[in-house]
Formats: sequence, structure tokens, C-alpha cells
Amino acid sequence: MEEQGIVKQDAANPDIAALRTRAIESVTLAIELFNRPSEIARSESVLMQFHHGFEMILKSLIVEHTGTASDDERGYSYTFDTCLRIADEQLKLLDQDKRRFLSMLANLRDSAVHYYQELSEGILYIFAQASVSLFDELIRKACGKGLLEFLPGRVLPICGIPPSEVGRVVDDEFRKLQQLLQNPGITKQKAMAALRPLMAFKIGGEDEYRRMTTCELEVAAENLKAAETWRTVFPEIAKINFVSQGEGIPVGFKVVKMTDDALPVRVIKAGDTEEPQGVIIQREIDIFDKFNMGLNQVAKKLGVSGPRTLAMIREYGLGDDPESFRKLRIGSVTYKRYSKKTLDFLRGQLDTVEECWKKQGYALTHPKRKSK
Repeated sequence: MEEQGIVKQDAANPDIAALRTRAIESVTLAIELFNRPSEIARSESVLMQFHHGFEMILKSLIVEHTGTASDDERGYSYTFDTCLRIADEQLKLLDQDKRRFLSMLANLRDSAVHYYQELSEGILYIFAQASVSLFDELIRKACGKGLLEFLPGRVLPICGIPPSEVGRVVDDEFRKLQQLLQNPGITKQKAMAALRPLMAFKIGGEDEYRRMTTCELEVAAENLKAAETWRTVFPEIAKINFVSQGEGIPVGFKVVKMTDDALPVRVIKAGDTEEPQGVIIQREIDIFDKFNMGLNQVAKKLGVSGPRTLAMIREYGLGDDPESFRKLRIGSVTYKRYSKKTLDFLRGQLDTVEECWKKQGYALTHPKRKSK
């Protein structure tokens, strides 16, 4: 590995050199793990190493442009999501498609680390090949050299599935998953494990970058079991396209989101009056797509404690607004869920947090006891 080339170029800032070295080492290890014959922890390890490689290369670029990749007030290094936001919105190093892809990768990595998921070879290939292509682009921005210049000539940079077949992978995955869900003998754990990788596409395809929740998985499984086509349940994934460039090694590969005009599918939402022409009509059936946050998620996005967030919600009556808050049931369990409208409104009222707490705090910390 040509570590000396990186160190020499970044001699003025050893931290940047170290970050870029770790990034290349992680991606090199991910490629090695992808190509190894043993299946023991293979898919999880590949995702973890690619994720770490991207975090390191993004932090090196952020340090180079801003001088730091740490939140000094809170005393910890930037999270992966923070790196994505800065690289996209502030430094313009990522476009929306690249940021969506890395958000998908982060969801897959989180599921691999924290849950049990079953990842097919086709889906693993898509993320591995696209990761190599995107990392090659980022390392060129960082060092002026492509990834292959840091790898021995014998290394195969992924390329295991012919690019012409990639477009059929998602269709095949959903077909197998629907058959699995319709099997009365399938366990809930098995169904959730198979669905998690595909939910990474859905969450990553949204405009709000976030992580999937357990209740979303359960609702998606129920909807997919009853749907005739997966595109009805996952219109976001219908907008994802796989673009390959060239043949052999290396293959340029990326995941992009098509515009509505380019889609053979259109989502018909409640209230639409326009007559559909030449499109496949799909209807929104997953209310969790709209009410996709619990109280703690809203609080985290606001940077406010849960009790103070609830105080603001009560003070402004958001719990009585059906467009802001719903109680949703899955079986015998009720979930309290908030929409993006709640988040956007509260962001505009952050200067009133303490005032709301003074008015509502006592009632929240001293709930009334039920009389016997």
C-alpha cells in the first residue's frame, strides 16, 4: 500500500494523513473480505469496513477544509450522519445521490451490528461495488490518486456479478421476500431479518436522512404480505436505479434516484385530482412513512431533552393536530408517532423551550394520581 504517498502529501497535517491511511486500509480489508471463500461474518464485516472507510475519508476532507472533525462543546468526534451533512451541505463534496447511497450503507451497517439480518449476495454486491466506485472518487479528491494506485495489482476490486444483471436483483429479492412472508410457518425474526436490507433502500431513498425503526419494519412486513407488487409498499425504492459504466475491472457503479418524470411509476397521494395518463397508479398505504418519529427521535433532532420537547408539544397543542401526531397500533401495541410537521414547527420555536418548560414542566413531572 502506498501509505508514504499520502503521508508526504499531507505532511503539514499528520491527522489528515492518518485518517486517509485508515480509510484506505478499511476499504482494502472490505475488498479482501468480500472476495474471501469463507462466509463466516463475511457480509457484516464487509459493511462495517466500507462504512468505516467512508467515515475516515470524509473526516479527512472535513479536517482539511474546516480544521476539525470534532464537536468540542460535546466532547466527541462527528458522527457519520454529521459527516454526511457537512460533506453535502457545507463542502459540496457529495451530491444527493451519493449522500443517499451512504445513508443506505449506514442503515445496512447498523442492522448488521445491532440486529440479525439476512443479506443476499446480490444486495451485498450492489453496495460493495458502488462503495468501491464512490470511494475511488473521494480518494481522488483527497489525494489526486485513484484507489487502484494504493492496491497491489493482483487485487480484484469486487466485480463479481455482470453489470447487466444488477437491475434484476431488487425485483428478485422482493419476490423471494413476499413468498417468505406468505409462508404461515415463517417466524417473525426470520421475516424481519430478510426485510432489513431492503428497508435500507427505502429509508435511504427518502429526503429525511434517518435510521429505520422496528415498528416501521413490522408495518412494512404486513403491507408487503398483502400487496400485489412491492412497488405499492415501497415507492421510494421504485425510484432507485443502478447505473454501471464500463466492463471488466474496474466497473464504475453507482446508485441513483430517478426523477418522477423518468419513472414508469407514479405515487397517487390523497387529494390528487389530476387524471393519471400512461402511468401505473400506486397508493400510499404506510402511515408510518408520514408519522415516522417517536418523541426521543424528535428530541434528538432538536437537540433538546425529551421532557422539554414534550412540554413544547403540549404548550402548542401539537398532540391534538392529526397532521402532527397520531397513535398508531400494531397488534396489541400502541405507538405514539410524530410527523415532520411537528419537527419543523418546533425548530421554529426553540427559543421558547424554557418558557414552555416553566408552564408545562410541573404537570409533566408530577402526574395526577388516579383516585381509587
